Order: sequence, then structure tokens, then C-alpha cells
Amino acid sequence: MLDLPSDIPANVPLGVKIYKDQCIYNYDTPENNELGIDIDLKTYRAYSRNKDYNFTKQNYEQTGDYLYLNIRRALKPQEEINKLLYDDNGEKSPKIQKLEIKNVKEEDYYITQLAIYDIRDERLYTQEEVTSKLWGVAEQILERNSLNKENEIKQWEQEIVPCPHSIDLQPNNERASELDSRTEPGKCHECELTENLWICLHCGQLGCGRQQYGSTLKGNGHALKHYEETPTHPVALKLGSLSKESESCDAYCYQCNDEVKVPDLAAKLKVFNIDLETAKKTEKSLVELNIDQNLNWDFRLEGANGEKLPAVYGKGLTGMQNLGNSCYLNSVLQALLDLDSYKQFILQLDFSSSKDPTEDIKAQLIKLYDGVWSGRYSIPGSLKGEDYQLGIKPSDFKTLIGKDHEEFKTQRQQDALEFLQYFFSKTDQMLGLKLNENFKFLFDTKIVCANCNHGSIKEELLDNISVPLPAEENKNSESTTIEKCLRSLVAKEAIADYQCDHCHHSPGMAYKSSGFSTYPRNLVIGVQRIKLKNWTPVKVEDPISLEYELDLSTFEAPKFATGESENQLENREENTDASPSSSLKFVPNADALEMLLSMGFPEVRCINALHATGNSDTEMAMNWILANMDDPTIDVPLDENNKNSGNTSEIPTNVDVVGDGNGAENDASIGNLTEMGFSYQLSKKALHVSKGDLEAAVAWLFDNPDDDGIIVENDELKVDVKKEERELIKTLQGQAHDSNNNLVNRKTRYNLKSVICHKGTSPHTGHYVVFIRKLIDGKWTWVLFNDEKVVVCDENSLAEIEKTGYIYIYEKAE
Repeated sequence: MLDLPSDIPANVPLGVKIYKDQCIYNYDTPENNELGIDIDLKTYRAYSRNKDYNFTKQNYEQTGDYLYLNIRRALKPQEEINKLLYDDNGEKSPKIQKLEIKNVKEEDYYITQLAIYDIRDERLYTQEEVTSKLWGVAEQILERNSLNKENEIKQWEQEIVPCPHSIDLQPNNERASELDSRTEPGKCHECELTENLWICLHCGQLGCGRQQYGSTLKGNGHALKHYEETPTHPVALKLGSLSKESESCDAYCYQCNDEVKVPDLAAKLKVFNIDLETAKKTEKSLVELNIDQNLNWDFRLEGANGEKLPAVYGKGLTGMQNLGNSCYLNSVLQALLDLDSYKQFILQLDFSSSKDPTEDIKAQLIKLYDGVWSGRYSIPGSLKGEDYQLGIKPSDFKTLIGKDHEEFKTQRQQDALEFLQYFFSKTDQMLGLKLNENFKFLFDTKIVCANCNHGSIKEELLDNISVPLPAEENKNSESTTIEKCLRSLVAKEAIADYQCDHCHHSPGMAYKSSGFSTYPRNLVIGVQRIKLKNWTPVKVEDPISLEYELDLSTFEAPKFATGESENQLENREENTDASPSSSLKFVPNADALEMLLSMGFPEVRCINALHATGNSDTEMAMNWILANMDDPTIDVPLDENNKNSGNTSEIPTNVDVVGDGNGAENDASIGNLTEMGFSYQLSKKALHVSKGDLEAAVAWLFDNPDDDGIIVENDELKVDVKKEERELIKTLQGQAHDSNNNLVNRKTRYNLKSVICHKGTSPHTGHYVVFIRKLIDGKWTWVLFNDEKVVVCDENSLAEIEKTGYIYIYEKAE
């Protein structure tokens, strides 16, 4: 009998990472690979093999580990599956909710075969052919949660906290007669709905909730209407969510536009004759509804005549499984992996230097590319139904890319544009600029004082651009287009209360204009669909007509006109004590600041936003905050002596903070970090790790709040991003101008490649899909990627793109 070798522990250590869901190098699973997967009994990592590759053998050759737990699963006969799917009356069982205890596990649909695989003689040993000690190790592996399962459990933990409005809430029972604890709660104050009812925790008025996209739950939004008519009543509670488990009750603050916790909820409800101890939950929670949306949304998979759109399979047509609320991630990845520049970069990578593929971004990119473009997983076969592909499950990638981010490491729904911006920044830090270099371009903003005609031109290195929808007064009978949105962005704009560094006329007026100095190979345009309504952020659903071609030649960077002069103060060496501007302290617009603070944004962010956007427009400042949420320096207080302060992307990077070059960091730089609240030791390590780069040190501190501060040799950033950015800026400047400083890079025409669309009331709720133009059978065709559903679209589907388009990705025309 095969016995347990002495170098394999008889007891699987507690806390060890166990990989048993899929191969660490590809998306092979016990279900989709006929040979199953092999779990190394020493490292508990999973490998796969078939006639084309053998990762198990590769691991054996590298480590000498020869014993593996082999797991294979095959679907049970259909009659047995039907017993699980249907009740005794032949009715289909209600869909199992992800947050509820499952009566039927996915494994129950399969016949599982287990064996010990000895790769030395390529033989599978059954339980009867090995000792109980060896088989006991296999059983322990099977009993433990896999790493993916552990991560999923952690990611579903959602922290909901009180807001200022729920803390200060003082309920008044003026409408308590509408509620009676002895009967059903009744109906909406303004319509006949008796479900999806929300009670205002300020006055007790009952109103129905909003209609949920992708849900059968009815709603006319009368609870929101009550808040709009009574802005001092922002907090409401969903009656159907009430139970004695007060933590599970749904409360929402319309002013903060977020779920909130209500302290001492039971006492507040008693004012309205509601006893929380005896309440029973009767409706799904907001989290459950959101998950239902993402797991089951069809997003118009029908043609013009109501027929189902045809599913399509093949290389580059592979779906991605929804991990609960991961449609934002799936949509972004599908769009990026379809770009030639991404494919070319990934194809030159290999696994050879990866010690742990689950923790290596290069290995994860290779795995994603193989998953999408090999075509092995683009086949029918999901238990969810005939419309679903087998697809791939990018769990390891999601865990790796989001592990240092407070939001993206969770299972909550996220804004796809925020994730795309974060993804660019994160992969730049991990890999340098090479992967995303083709997205980067120079964008210039000119500001000129109306009094003295002196001003400045600020150059920014960007990898995406956010455009506003044209204002109502600028619209005409024609449809909105991306070109019109760009025109709104670069249009000449007046800046009130401007303080000029040249003439010091205050309060003054200035004019701002902007445009492209260089043009990227791949252009990402995000549409600002969030606007303020009654000082509450709401989504705008104006349709945007599809433009397959886009010419940026009319959006060229502005230059100084005749009679305008560059403010020489901008070019002087910094001498903050002597500079006249040092005495001109930035004073944020009081009204705009108050409005931003009332939305729940921290004061530091509000001040930085107003400083960066001209100090006059509340909505522009709000959009700046939303666009820079992932920048760790957004919470750095405004530096009056820093000419770039207020633009978190331009904190100076040439500050001498390294000291003697032997690890003795400059005390002033450490002081800057300790003033932000970080300890001396942690600040010193941050500067050491980032090679003295102050901005990188701030980013490292926010990414590593629990670090012990101990400096370890060779513990430094692998990539000097700031140095690469400076070099890229010089390269782009050289490409953009001739010897006379005239713009020369004139390839300005683009073709639309993909559109990420969103349905829902907020980018943080609802559902994301992506439409990608692909060459199928020699014809350019729109293909809809809706998680595991991949279908060919018809002209009827284009209306969905126009109504819900959020992120537009263009490729430069050759």
C-alpha cells in the first residue's frame, strides 16, 4: 500500500492556503478538465494536465513533490439533477440566494472521484490502495475551505456605518397614526403599493422605494420624493427588512446617497409604535437585491422581434463568471484584453520567474489571457442554463488586484470607471508603465487672468479623460454625442474669484481652456453621468448616439494668444518665503464647501477639489473628488507653498528626501508624513521603501497601514514609477512638438472599440456589461459580454448602448 512519506505532514496546518478550486496557472477545474486537478500534498497548490500541457509534471520537476490529491467531477445523469432542480409537483425550485444557507451545493450536481496521484509512475491510487494516514491528509484538504472560499467569505463582510444625519436623527411621531404595530404596515402615502415600503425616520411618513433595475420589485420612488420635498428628512428605513437582528435592517440616507446604520434603532422605532423585537423580515435586503441583479440580469438579450440573441463561442469570446458583484471587473477586463496593445504585452510574458502565481500580477495576466483567448472555456455547459457559458472564474486576479484597496477587496458593487483608474495605477506600480503606456497622453489646461492677460499652461500626464454631458441649455434637437461631450470639456470657461499671482487683482476673473497635446494609441473616455439634484448625487440617463469614428483634431491644446503672456512666477525657482503668492492664502468658496461637506465628503478632499477646479463650481468639484478617490494623496492637506497643490497627480517628485543616500531620510520629509498622522518609524520606512519619493511614500503608507515599520534590506519598490513618468513625459513632448514648439503629432482619428454600459441609479449599484466590436466571419459585429453570457447583437441592441453607455474605449485609426 502507498504510505504517507515522512516529509509530508500528517495534519494540514491551520491557516495554510489551500488551492483546490482551479489550477493556479489556468482555469482548469475538477469539472471542466477530464483529468481533474492535482493538489500537491506538500504545498496544497492545484495543478492541471492534459495532452497539450502538464503543470503537475512541471511542478514535480521543479520541487520533487510527487504525491497529489486528484479530484475529478462529472455531471450526474439528468434525472438525478432534475430531482435537485424540481419539486415533487414538477415546479422549478426557487432560486437559491447567495446570502442564504444553501440546501443544495454545486458539488451535489456532480459525481466526484478522488484518488492519490503518484506522478513518478503516473498512477492513480484509490482509497483502498493507500494507508489511512495518507488518505487522512486528503480528507483534511477536502474538509477545509479553499483560499477562494476564504476570500469570498471575507469579501462579503460589508461594513455599514452611521452618517451624521442618522446619528443626529430625532424622530417625531406626527404621522404615527399611519402605522399600527398590530396590523400590516399599510401602503405608500402617495400610491397603492404595499411592498417595498420605506418609513421616514424623521416624521414616520410611508413611501415606496425606487424601482430596482433588473428586479420585479415595484417602486415609484415616493420615499425619495418625500426627501426631495423635505430635505431635512434624509434617513429612511425599509419596513420589510425589519427584524430583531437590528444589524440586518436596511437604512438609507438620501443626502449621503448610501446605506447607513442608525444608532439605537429600536428606541427610535418605538416612537412610531414599531416593536423591533417582534418584527419579522418579509422582503429581501438591499444587498440580496443587488446580488440578484448581478447574477440574473439579462440586459436585453433579445432581438428586434423578441427572439433570443444567438450565443457565440470561440477564442476571445469567453465569458467570466460573476463572483457576486464583480460585473464591473469582468466588463473592464474584457474590454482591455481585447486591445492589441494588451495582447502584445501579455504574449511576451512567461511563468518562469513566478514563485507563487496567485501573488504575481504577470502570472495572473497570462492566466487571464489564456482563459479568454485559448477558447477552451468558451463552451456551453453551465448549470445556470443554456444561455450561460462555462466561462472562467477570475477569483485569484480579483483578490490580488484589490487586496490593498478598501473597496475593491470586498464583494460590494463598485464603479467601473473608478476600478479602471485604480487598475491603471496599480499595474503601473507593479509593472512600470509598459502595460498601460498606450493609454497615456499629455493634456494641457490654460488659465489666463481677465485683468492682466497673464496666465499659465499646466501639462498633465493622463491615461483617461472624464467628460461632462452637455448642460440642458446647450442641448438642441440633435442627440448628444461623445464629440459634443468633449467640446463641453474643453470649452472656454470663466473662473470667478480668481487670485492672480501677477497682478494680484482680487477678487478677479480668469478664463480656462484645455486640449490634447498628444494623442494616445488607446483612448478611454468616461461620461460624467452623476449630477447634483437637490444637492444629492443622482445618475443622468441622457442617451449618447454612437460615433464609430472620432476626430480629436479640433480639441488641440491651447496656446497663448496675441496679447497674452505667460506668468513668469510659474517658472521661477521655488522661494516660498519671498514669493508674493506666499501671502495669498487659498480661501475655498464658502457656499461650495458647505454643499460638498453636506454630501459627506471629508473637508480636506473638498478643499483640494475646489482648489483644483477653480473654486466656484460645486458639481465640478464633486466630479473631481469622485475621479480621484483612488489617489492616496487626495487626503493630503493643501500645501499653500506648492504651486501644484490641489492636483494630487502633480505633487513634486524631485524633493531631496534621501539624505546621505545610506538610508538616513531627510527629517523634514519625515516631518511632513508624521504631520499627516503616521508614526516616525513607519514614515521613515515609507521613505526608505520608496527611495525617497514623497508621493510614493504616501501611497505606500495608505496601502500598508498595519506594517510594523521595521526596515528590511532589499525591501523597496521594484518599479520607479515617477522616474518612468518623467521619462515618458519627455518622450511625448518630443513627439508632440518640432524645434519651433509647434504641435506635430497629427494622428487624431480614432475608431470605437468597446463601450462599458451600466444600468442602475448609481455607479455603485446596478449592473455592468460591455459591448465589444469584433471581427466575426469577416464582418465587424457588436458582441455583448454579460458575465458568462456572450451573444451577438443586432441593431436593436445599439439602443441599449446609447442609453446606458458609461465608458468608451477607442483605438487610434492606422
